[in-house]
Amino acid sequence: MKFNTTKILSFILCFMMIFGMAACQSESPEVSGNPEALYKAGMYTAVAKGNNGDVKVEVVFDDSSIVSVKVLEHSETQGLSDTPIQRIPEEIVSGQTLAVDTVSGATNTSKAILDAVEDCVKQAGGNADKLKEAKGTYNNTGNETVIDTDVVVVGGGGTGLVAAASAHENGSDVIVLEKLAMAGGSTGLSGGGIGATDTKFQREEGIEDSKESWMQLWKERQATSNPDSIYPDYEVVDRFMDEAVITTEWLVDYVGHEYGSIEGYGVDTVRRLHFPKEVDGKKGGAALIQSITNFLNKNNIEIMTETKATELLVDDKGVVTGVVAEGKGGKIVINAKKVILAAGGFAKNEELLERFVPEMAGTAELSAASAGTTGDGILMAERIGAALYEEPWIIGLSFAAKVDGTAAISWDWTKVFVNENGERFVNEDNHYAIITNKVAEQKSPWLILDSNEANASTIESLEKALSTGEVVKADTFEELAKSMGIPEDAFANTMKDYNSGAKSGTDALGKESDYLIPMEKAPYYAVKMYPKTMGTFAGVKTNENYQVLREDGTIIENLYAGGECANKIMYNQVYMSGSAVQFALTSGRIAGAHAAQNIK
Repeated sequence: MKFNTTKILSFILCFMMIFGMAACQSESPEVSGNPEALYKAGMYTAVAKGNNGDVKVEVVFDDSSIVSVKVLEHSETQGLSDTPIQRIPEEIVSGQTLAVDTVSGATNTSKAILDAVEDCVKQAGGNADKLKEAKGTYNNTGNETVIDTDVVVVGGGGTGLVAAASAHENGSDVIVLEKLAMAGGSTGLSGGGIGATDTKFQREEGIEDSKESWMQLWKERQATSNPDSIYPDYEVVDRFMDEAVITTEWLVDYVGHEYGSIEGYGVDTVRRLHFPKEVDGKKGGAALIQSITNFLNKNNIEIMTETKATELLVDDKGVVTGVVAEGKGGKIVINAKKVILAAGGFAKNEELLERFVPEMAGTAELSAASAGTTGDGILMAERIGAALYEEPWIIGLSFAAKVDGTAAISWDWTKVFVNENGERFVNEDNHYAIITNKVAEQKSPWLILDSNEANASTIESLEKALSTGEVVKADTFEELAKSMGIPEDAFANTMKDYNSGAKSGTDALGKESDYLIPMEKAPYYAVKMYPKTMGTFAGVKTNENYQVLREDGTIIENLYAGGECANKIMYNQVYMSGSAVQFALTSGRIAGAHAAQNIK
């Protein structure tokens, strides 16, 4: 039998073409013959802008569904971003929808994930608009949940979590309410270093330190601003320093926390800042929070996230009896023998900034504080007659510009700051808290930089913002001043004097020679400066046990407050490195213990 090679090859070729067409049909709904196909099956990636940079996602589709969503890359804040990175992909897949609520406290991260997934949906030929339609409306039936407990803590940051651990140590049942989707608060966003003197950990490393040396620095620093202030109360500061040692060691001995290093910071060269070891992949303040959270979870202490306390329950004698809250399931009434307010300050509340610290109006968006620091605890206490501390202020964190991509300039001491008169107003390498206050004092401060190669990445961002009015540019200092709306001659002379000092290595305001770099390369840029906060000095008045007081000095029975809810007594207008987190933890420990020990 003879075979026709040509015919055989033709047959094989036809077979391969048919097979290939079939394979193409399986990959593309447009040619599959399935008019019901929703997507072109496959794997797609997309990038969207998050809070700290790009968020990259990967989405897998079959022809009828979203199979999986993964966040591949991001630079979002650890701890704060954990919940949206886990939850939002899960909810997209389970609901086959883009109508997913953003996570409270991590809105930008949430939106970035949703935007990137939407991009992938469009790449796959899907109808993104249809997926963004709400699948239903939540119907609150008006039912309420009632819970009874010994101690309820309002706020799941450092103060609240430690208060819960301390109350538990002293025999109480505890519930923690946190309005955001994750615990941590501003403590979780901090570096995590807690100041304390002459601890056993310092002694083990041969570090010599004393309360007296910290107190001396404290007084020197506080004297740099508002010297006529009635605060701080140094008797309270002295007592705090003693208690800080106890807290620092208690965290290890009772909670199981571990320190990774003891360091100095900036001008505070003494090694008294106790930094945490990495915990579950988290570092800094996030690691500190994770340590305490692990302890609470191990001991079955409930942290009710996405549950916002709205009012304090008070009987006809003015005694606090609990808290009313709102959760996803509706109203929650918590009857408690003691209530501890640990809800933070108000750095993220524009209305309260305008009320208490008008110099900081318009800066809430720039604050490094947790999104939850909106003054809830302070306001709830005020409504039932709590006294508020006089002279509220902010915890300064240098300054910021309202221009994306310029975060680095907040810590670049080679730049020059000028005011509306065209004059320098502060030594630019001063302590960040002092810088904040000086910027706040000015009517319209500006940061100046030239086209030095070291500024290239910043300039790229500034160029994009020239149309916003936040940045101006010119080839001469006189022209730059004109665009800034400040005196031309005064500004030109300021820059001439600065450049002369930079070349000689001697600055009129005392800037260190390492940071004295002449500005001589045009074009020149000026960026509007705004004071940046990481919290507030304010809150409700308390006694040494952190019991909340009325104006007449009497105690509001069963009510406590700590952390930024009650910290003004410790400070004038200048932050002390390592003290804010330490005060949060120490006030929480003392409040939790006293509350539990005095339950009737």
